[in-house]
Amino acid sequence: MGVTVAIIVAGGAGRRMGGEAPKQFLALAGRPLLDRTLSATAAADCVDAIVLVLPAGTPAAARESYRNLPKVTAVVDGGAERQDSVRNALEAVPADAEVVLVHDAVRPFASPALFGRCASLARAHGAAVPVIPVRDTVKTWDRAAGSLVTRDRSELLRAQTPQGFRAAILRDAYERAAGEGRAGTDDASLVEAAGYPVFAAPGEEGNIKITLPEDLRMAAGLLADAPDFRIGLGGDAHRLVEGRELWLGGVRVPHPAGLLGHSDGDVLLHAVSDAIYGALGDRDIGFHFPPGKEETRGIASRSILAHARARMASRGFRLVGLDAVVVCEAPRIAPLADAIRSSIAGILSVPEDRVSVKGKTTEGMGFEGSGEGISAWAVALLCGALPESRGGDGR
Repeated sequence: MGVTVAIIVAGGAGRRMGGEAPKQFLALAGRPLLDRTLSATAAADCVDAIVLVLPAGTPAAARESYRNLPKVTAVVDGGAERQDSVRNALEAVPADAEVVLVHDAVRPFASPALFGRCASLARAHGAAVPVIPVRDTVKTWDRAAGSLVTRDRSELLRAQTPQGFRAAILRDAYERAAGEGRAGTDDASLVEAAGYPVFAAPGEEGNIKITLPEDLRMAAGLLADAPDFRIGLGGDAHRLVEGRELWLGGVRVPHPAGLLGHSDGDVLLHAVSDAIYGALGDRDIGFHFPPGKEETRGIASRSILAHARARMASRGFRLVGLDAVVVCEAPRIAPLADAIRSSIAGILSVPEDRVSVKGKTTEGMGFEGSGEGISAWAVALLCGALPESRGGDGR
């Protein structure tokens, strides 16, 4: 099967949106529209390479940052009109490309399945355009009669992108359009004018084109229920000293020495707490529980993790999974793992199957191996609604 190249057309000024920046760079749920569209395109297995069209005059640093994104093999300047931009992009499409998919930068919701459908149908039929039916009543204005006239909407379809073409067909259509000075409303119209049939591919209602401010608000609504996954890494280490109780994961462990710290020294709960804070983009334990504050001296680390859990809940997040490792020569963690796992799950109010606790040794190496201290590491995966649906300032 030949190479499939996607052209992402982001070279326009986006004047209808009314903002200072072109619409393809406006933020949708914290990410520029163009970034979302590039991610959606790169996620399509059928796409082997992406040629990105940016506005002429885009700073070199910005161009290079896009050039380093997955599957982006070329970044070219846009032209005065969309047709000029696609023509520039075609020059950067490899000569051996079999299929070219042309996609609007402001359609961030096209699914991998839609890209695959259009590429497959273009390969089979020469040209394919995703379409959806017109569901509203359609009328035209009859000037002679001075009246609106209802038309048969069953004959009308709304075209979307990505529009797929065999590369040779699209190149020929553009060459003919240039020679005849012909302009088209989309790529398929040029292919039609060149005498090639265009096959209809099933489109997607959610594949909206963001052109006006109202479209951007509607797009935010589409994302309101989408999951927002966050991952955080936490780690900590404490020295073992005599005369202190040893606490690990909220469980008191019989041991001749305990962990030194401003709190009870529970190195595992500290790592878990910092993993959650990190996933939230929050400050660490040292910020929330400064070691110099006398009122928190000897605080149970269960309270620290409960604070992290409350911060997580207040921002609309929940724990999907937690994986933790305790590194020490003694005590042995395996016999304690179930009790520790149950303790952590209880503090976080999650099922135990979302928590994993393992013990590792360093085979005598380092401070853990010599018995001087214990370290712990944890990774937390959180899921929540997107920022727009959480409200507030996110603090």
